[in-house]
Amino acid sequence: MIIIRNINLESDNPEKLRQKISKLINKKKFDYEIYRKSIDSRKGIKFSYQVLVDINPSDKELKKIKNADRFEFRNSEIEINNPPEEVAIIGSGPSGLFTAYVLSQNGVKVKVYERGEAIEDRIKTIDDFKNSGKLNTESNIQFGEGGAGTYSDGKLTARSKDPRVRMVLDTFHKYGAPDDIMIDAKPHIGTDLLRDVIINMREEIKANGGEFYFSHHLDDIEIKDDNVVNIIVNEENIKSGAYVLAIGHSARDTFEMLSEKIPMENKNFAVGFRIEHKRETINEAQYNGKNTDIEGNILPAASYNLSYNNKENGLSSYTFCMCPGGYVVNASSEENMTCVNGMSYHDRNGENSNAALIVTIGEEIYGKKLLDGMRFQREVENKAYELAEGKVPVQRFIDFKNNKKTKEIGNIKPSVESAYELANLRNLYPAIIDEMIIEAIEYMGNKLDGFSDDDSILSGVETRSSSPIKMLRDKENKSLGLSNLYTIGEGSGHSGGIVSSAVDGIKAAEAILNRK
Repeated sequence: MIIIRNINLESDNPEKLRQKISKLINKKKFDYEIYRKSIDSRKGIKFSYQVLVDINPSDKELKKIKNADRFEFRNSEIEINNPPEEVAIIGSGPSGLFTAYVLSQNGVKVKVYERGEAIEDRIKTIDDFKNSGKLNTESNIQFGEGGAGTYSDGKLTARSKDPRVRMVLDTFHKYGAPDDIMIDAKPHIGTDLLRDVIINMREEIKANGGEFYFSHHLDDIEIKDDNVVNIIVNEENIKSGAYVLAIGHSARDTFEMLSEKIPMENKNFAVGFRIEHKRETINEAQYNGKNTDIEGNILPAASYNLSYNNKENGLSSYTFCMCPGGYVVNASSEENMTCVNGMSYHDRNGENSNAALIVTIGEEIYGKKLLDGMRFQREVENKAYELAEGKVPVQRFIDFKNNKKTKEIGNIKPSVESAYELANLRNLYPAIIDEMIIEAIEYMGNKLDGFSDDDSILSGVETRSSSPIKMLRDKENKSLGLSNLYTIGEGSGHSGGIVSSAVDGIKAAEAILNRK
């Protein structure tokens, strides 16, 4: 089998793609599949493909095929060597879910403890929060089956070339994700479809003997002689052969408990706001005024990825978690605190597109004591809560720039899926961050038409881009100095996003199965 990269067409046309491949390999009969597909709009609308072709040319023949290399799917078999009979997993986000999935597929009994609710109940709880403002601090957009990613865009992008990435996509597809995640360069499921995928995976794990315990909170862990001897969940002692912490980046009470139990350190993370523009504005800018390809096919909602660096103060800003045709949601998880996130449904058909516009900060801004980053997050979120009395505070960019409260909305209406209030977001953060955000938006406006529009909407605050701490661990994802505790996922500070967290969980499962 070979892979051919950079095959460009002016439309997404399977027959024309086959003709192009046929010409490249000089064969009429062959089997192929699309490995990746993306849209390149730098010089007109072009669809760029990577394809796998089921032929085995000689080295001499291969050299004649432009942009071609040999390709082999890596062996995904897992070596099994004396695994424990049972493993306790704390958290059912992507990392915990995939740890449970791989272990249960290989004969290990798993018990998954999740502080939040199962998806079916979690949906109702979150809908109630959107409508009434009544927060359940144990089950919300941050906590519950599937993790925070269940209520985002379901983005499956990953820069890693780890072969486990393909396994993650294959697994999601097997349990109900749409076909296009297997080929899109920036795949996404959408929060509406991802829910069913997670439920299907849960039922498969249960069919293999796994057990799920929802509304079960980790209270404590007990350590003796470099081993976790038991954990305490809902005031009950739980013993197991190995323990996996997949707690997510917002389990602040658990961070406080663990800070006295396992080695961890502060890490850099990013904070800022959500920024919204009309979807048609972003489409027009990214597609050079077009909305269809050469054959009249409607182009998908466009995305962007922008960054800005200030060489004088050493700070960097970038867009993150971009949601084409998406919505802004109140993602709070603690009383008297407000934070936001972005989400999209699978069709990405909302009027606006949004992204996090954030600035990377470190100990020089938030403090040098362990957990000072978390305390900084809480302080900012409390300010945001008080500013809008629990609603999501929003502001036009021009008003943020001029440091005055927004009194009326311009041509971009906020897409917040809950109550919001016009406000002045300045001074929620230290001045250096506010100034950096203004600089970044203006710079990015020179890169993407319409980005720095006066009416662009900022909403606050975006503080949960990643974990504020890093749990120190070895190459097998075990907490340093402990033989049977594995720390994984976004909460551990070693991954970010659905796919990388799922890969982290797979690695932990492999280490447990091949325990020396």
